[in-house]
Amino acid sequence: MMISRTAIPKRSVVLLSRRLYSSNFSGSEGATASSKGSFSDKEKAIENQWARQHDAEKIKALHDALEQQKQVTESLQKDLNELKKTVGKK
Repeated sequence: MMISRTAIPKRSVVLLSRRLYSSNFSGSEGATASSKGSFSDKEKAIENQWARQHDAEKIKALHDALEQQKQVTESLQKDLNELKKTVGKK
């Protein structure tokens, strides 16, 4: 009988293991995808910064294309004026 008093009952081990490996959590603890913390704020800030930079690059490219088109238009206008002068002299 002495042995039974010092031995750990089987039921105690099962209860202890249930406590250690409990599945009584709501599912939101530790879930980073559903968190609304600073990580998602940082992600949004980085994405907004990229979008602003991308838009600025597009605007610069359009501005450069506009300047080039202005030069072409000026050149064509000069050619047209010269043709008008030569036709007007005859």
